[in-house]
Amino acid sequence: MTIAQIVAPAVEPLTLAEVKAHLRIDHDHEDTLLADTLSAARQYAETMSGQRFITQQWRQYESEMPQNRCVALHLSPVQSVVAVTAFDREGVPQVLAQEDYVLEREGLTLTLSSAVSHDVTANGLEVDLQVGIGDAAGDIPQLIKRAVLMLVAHWYEFRGAVSAQDQPVSLPPGFEAVLNRFRRFRL
Repeated sequence: MTIAQIVAPAVEPLTLAEVKAHLRIDHDHEDTLLADTLSAARQYAETMSGQRFITQQWRQYESEMPQNRCVALHLSPVQSVVAVTAFDREGVPQVLAQEDYVLEREGLTLTLSSAVSHDVTANGLEVDLQVGIGDAAGDIPQLIKRAVLMLVAHWYEFRGAVSAQDQPVSLPPGFEAVLNRFRRFRL
């Protein structure tokens, strides 16, 4: 299983003005750095929490058709299934009809109907998902925003202490504790 982002979020969960206010910065000399740091902090927080914050699209590639026809989805929260494509042994794609799959168990599993052939090529199943808590920054819980702000501030403060390839060298106290409240665990 592999996942790849197809469409990035349209906005960040925080504005540049909110980040600058938090850091008490009143100039625009470092706006590019702050915007890049905000994006990286959001991506890191999404990875740590297992949740995508702002609506975005991802593709999950499955290496083989599951015997039980249940595909475990590795992104959350799932808003919708955009498309499911199966490739036969010759590499010919078949886009499945919506009635050939069901999103189950709070968006954690995609169950395929028996009409879908087991005879797919290696990496022959692609599931396109729209995921995210919401479309706008206002949809994101304040605790998540606070965690992202904590990380932006920490990385901004220690940006020159360690080379870029060795980042993140540390996380601010409380960052993981805040995000753990939003982590989804599989049984």
